[in-house]
Amino acid sequence: MSLENILNEIENSTESELKAIRDDYAARMEAISKSCNEKLAGIRNDYAIKSEYDIKNITRQFEDNIKLQSKKIIDERKKEILNNSMQKLKSYVTSLNKSSNYGELLKTMVEEAVNKLGKQINVYCGESEIEKLQSFKFPDQITFNKDKSVKSGIIAISSDGKKELDMRLSNIFDSLSYDIETYLYENIK
Repeated sequence: MSLENILNEIENSTESELKAIRDDYAARMEAISKSCNEKLAGIRNDYAIKSEYDIKNITRQFEDNIKLQSKKIIDERKKEILNNSMQKLKSYVTSLNKSSNYGELLKTMVEEAVNKLGKQINVYCGESEIEKLQSFKFPDQITFNKDKSVKSGIIAISSDGKKELDMRLSNIFDSLSYDIETYLYENIK
């Protein structure tokens, strides 16, 4: 064999081996590319599902937050309306002593005290209340006492001193205010 033939054979052999290596690497590259594309498609699919879930979750959180904030605003407004209403109501109740029917109201208070405490009672009230009550006929067992500390209404005490009935306008309002507030709060629309 001649040198030229040997060189040609080496060259052919090298070409053949290079072609086999190129084909092998091309097949491997194609397999790697295909595998990468499949993995990438899976990741994209997983990401799309996760994104959809995250969007729904974030949307639900925003909706819940909006509902919570709306409820808070409504509750604050209800409290504001309730406070204003209660202030007006307290002002009205405590100003009943200036009404033309205040004498009749005092008379009703004394009659209620007699019903609850008995016929012999001591009634404590302001000077103007005593003046208004003097225009009515009451049994002799009722003793009226002037007390500057009792304003707008009366305090009645049983003859034995064991029972007391505080019928001052401010106390009447205070005793009813919780029930009134509850009713108003539940019915404010």
